Amino acid sequence: MSDSYHMPTQNDQPGKGAATGSLVCGIISVVLWFFGYSALLSVILGIVGLVLASKAKKEGFVGGMQTAGFVLSIIGLIGGALVFVACVACVGMMVSLYPYYGY
Repeated sequence: MSDSYHMPTQNDQPGKGAATGSLVCGIISVVLWFFGYSALLSVILGIVGLVLASKAKKEGFVGGMQTAGFVLSIIGLIGGALVFVACVACVGMMVSLYPYYGY
């Protein structure tokens, strides 16, 4: 047997996996806040994406993937929070109007 065969490593660059995770969480977070019932999940994924983006930067990976994950996570976090607050306000308004217009 020859030792010349080299198994590829998981990450050639440190922090690349965290940057990829940040990008994926950011994309899913932005997609989910379009649906009102999953806005809370969008907020959670936005926070996870921000943590992964900062971890990738600390590990030395600075690139477009890390930056895009960071930006998309912020957008998903803010959008998800706004949609979640709006849904809670709508439900609260409907509950408060129930005695007047309820069946």
